[in-house]
Amino acid sequence: MRIRYAEIDDAEELACLLNDIIAEGGKTAIDTPLTGSEFAEWFIIGPHCISCLVAATDDAILGFQTLEHFHGDLPPGAVDIATFVAERGRASGIGRSLADATPAVAEEIGVQCIRAVIQRSNEDAIGYYFSIGFHGNADSATSESVVLTRCIVPGGDAKTVRH
Repeated sequence: MRIRYAEIDDAEELACLLNDIIAEGGKTAIDTPLTGSEFAEWFIIGPHCISCLVAATDDAILGFQTLEHFHGDLPPGAVDIATFVAERGRASGIGRSLADATPAVAEEIGVQCIRAVIQRSNEDAIGYYFSIGFHGNADSATSESVVLTRCIVPGGDAKTVRH
């Protein structure tokens, strides 16, 4: 498996991966399947997109992680993160591999804080983000979402990502 930047030619395959996760229910706030071109606009080429990393084997893409300025309430130096892993790739280290690569991308563009907004019902995602260094109090949130954050330390644990 290798981690690399998503390319526009990946959009159809990535849309299928995301649509399968949407169909599972309870794993994402996205509730409508996306076409390849919609996926590209939402996650690869849209004006709010910063990066979209994929975890790929020779045969398939098994997951992706995005950094975005999607929400207008983010302070300067902060971005939102989203992580999606195909069911067949879960609990195999794909999410962690993506998370290991993301700090290098964030540091390169001057990001100081990464925010994850997660459905309160998605306990697996909350556990995942805690396991990769995000902080926050999932028990004290009052809405249907949990907000966790991770600070980026310049020169810290950043790893290089292949283009």
